[in-house]
Amino acid sequence: MEEKTLTAQLAEYSVTNHFHKFSPQDLRMTKLSCVDWVAAAVTGVKEEGVRLLMELAEEEHVAGDCVLIGQGKTSSPVQSALINGTQSHAIDFDDIHDFLSLHLCSPVMPAVLAAAEYRKADGKAFINGIVNGMQVMVALSAGIMPEHYNIGHWHATGTIGVFGAAAGAGAVLGLTNEQMCNAFGICAGLCSGIQLNFGTMSKPMAAGMAAKNGLMAAILASRGFTGRADIFDTDFLDLMATKKVDREKILERLNGPLGIHELRFKRYPCGAPTHSGIINCKKILAEHPHPVEEIERIVFEPYPRAIRLVGNMDPKTGLQGKFSIGFTAAAQIVFGQVTIETFTDENVNNPQVQYLLPRMELVPCDEFTPSRGGRATMYFKDGTSYTNSTYLLGHELDLDEAETDVREKYNEIMNPRVGEERAVRIYQSLMELEKLETAEILSGLL
Repeated sequence: MEEKTLTAQLAEYSVTNHFHKFSPQDLRMTKLSCVDWVAAAVTGVKEEGVRLLMELAEEEHVAGDCVLIGQGKTSSPVQSALINGTQSHAIDFDDIHDFLSLHLCSPVMPAVLAAAEYRKADGKAFINGIVNGMQVMVALSAGIMPEHYNIGHWHATGTIGVFGAAAGAGAVLGLTNEQMCNAFGICAGLCSGIQLNFGTMSKPMAAGMAAKNGLMAAILASRGFTGRADIFDTDFLDLMATKKVDREKILERLNGPLGIHELRFKRYPCGAPTHSGIINCKKILAEHPHPVEEIERIVFEPYPRAIRLVGNMDPKTGLQGKFSIGFTAAAQIVFGQVTIETFTDENVNNPQVQYLLPRMELVPCDEFTPSRGGRATMYFKDGTSYTNSTYLLGHELDLDEAETDVREKYNEIMNPRVGEERAVRIYQSLMELEKLETAEILSGLL
């Protein structure tokens, strides 16, 4: 018997219904991920980039029955995937992966939700699509990361996310193995996203485009549209990775632990590499209170890649501030917290913030690379100095603690934006996702 190609094995995994294999922990984690993703999507409703995408869709008279989360409107499947995906990554409050530099939910979930609405699929199919899509993402990442991100400087949420979106949508749409292979080939010509766009509206749109293009590829493939059906067996992955890829690692990861359990939920609505600076400054000042004007200097020692990604120490706008170790730490010091409302142009130009920014120094420290954490040392004019270190990732998630954190984050976001009664109904629907007869029941609440 002829051995199956890598593309064929990824396709077969994608379109298979694995729901009967999912443990209670698998289901619980998937539901929590959905709760966190919906809340993140709602925070992006009023972002300028999302508004511009909405305007364009309206000008082009795009119509359909798929929900635009929090907008009170519907659109076509691919347009809803684009807008919902962009919304959910718009303020950088969506999930992160425990050790990979990408987001899983924002490209996969919008595509799977739109596919489920389009196909009138039930909650079990929705869950299966989510898990399958994320598994394809982490499997491909095993072959091409970290080089794809660190050397190629691609935005992996977009470039790898498009294949996860296609896999998840393909599962829900009931694609054949052959059709799924074609969908992957179509995606190869559509994958995009660059780190140079971090701090602009184009960063979240990379997640939205991955969701849109992955869904579009799956729908087109279901209708006979073709792409290179052996795409992962060509040199495509080698080019993505900037090295010769070990395809066995991809297969081992595909059939290994579920990637859904490697999601981690954000504490702050900004680039993940900024978080250690926020936490360290908060802890130092909690134990050693000093007025802002008594701070003489702050030295941050984050993992080296953080400096490239969020090392802007002179941000001019609130959006740029999301990707600035300096501003996010200064915001914690000056305002006492970092929330959704922190990232405004006015706050960036606050006199005390502007006092602190020139007094900050960045020194790379590889010790924190595995955990994506960092160290901060704060020097005061009275001659004292204090240090704190934070190790963010690389440890097992406590599901009970995660559920508490996600529920608090969800309530904080949803209650003032959609009303407490509606927020409760959405939450209950998400936590009973496998019981939904059709995804339209959920989308009707969103």
